[in-house]
Amino acid sequence: MSQPPLKALHYFCCAAGHASFKRAADELAVTPGAISQQIKTLEEWLGLHLFVRNARQVELTEAGSTFYRRINPLLSELLDVSQSMQRINRSRTVRITLPPSFAMISFGPRLAEFRRDHPDIELQVHASSMLSPLDGSDHDLAVRFLPEADPRLNCTCLANLEVFAACSPAYLQQYPGLLRGDLEGCTLIHDHLHQDWRRLIERAGLHGEPRDQLSFDQATLSHQAALGGLGIWLTDLVLSGPALRAGQLVALFDVAIPARRHLYLAHSRSASLSSAVVDVRHWLLEKFGGGEPPAVRY
Repeated sequence: MSQPPLKALHYFCCAAGHASFKRAADELAVTPGAISQQIKTLEEWLGLHLFVRNARQVELTEAGSTFYRRINPLLSELLDVSQSMQRINRSRTVRITLPPSFAMISFGPRLAEFRRDHPDIELQVHASSMLSPLDGSDHDLAVRFLPEADPRLNCTCLANLEVFAACSPAYLQQYPGLLRGDLEGCTLIHDHLHQDWRRLIERAGLHGEPRDQLSFDQATLSHQAALGGLGIWLTDLVLSGPALRAGQLVALFDVAIPARRHLYLAHSRSASLSSAVVDVRHWLLEKFGGGEPPAVRY
């Protein structure tokens, strides 16, 4: 014996509950014709007429009324169980917002590692400079560059950052005077994150007149410009650590200054954290945290 058409059962219960194909169609976001077709399919499978169709309304037959009273509680339970399982599945979803530079340079390369560590968690990553309210409506966790912990949120410092200058090995060959602190003819790369060239020049005792300035509104673009040999970048070890370790960038001047903004992991003080959010938080603390910059010499 063939299995009952489950879609037709759903449409039938909805139409019987409303005593209207049109209102059932509105609830299910389909056409009345689709409702009628599914009812016809179910009637053919049962070998019974379930509705009396009049010009302006439909009415359950006696057999249809009996069938509805028996099948509707069962179908309602099936839908409740299915929706409950969906909620359980969504509880393993974590929504996280990251600064674009951190997302692309530091976090992105470790996504494969995260998937190996937590294959059961669906991570929804949003890279944006806009600050999420973290009220539970949009994101569960956020990584932010902040001057200090935001008292409105639960903030944990991932890294106390220091700022230093770096360039590509090819750029250093082109301007060997950089080894003596001479900026003559060089290009300084600026971005919104670390606007500290004046402080660094004074602290390191640099001299010479830079030829040019490059300014970007995203540290990711500054990173690309430095890798491409376009100038000297003011950076930190969170953003430049991978390139330094790979030999794509070299640190200059043996001087670092405290950054004006540091890396924080934040979430709402009031919203309860699911087990999946707790797991992601612990993973971020393990991979990027400790309150100190990564152990890379510069």
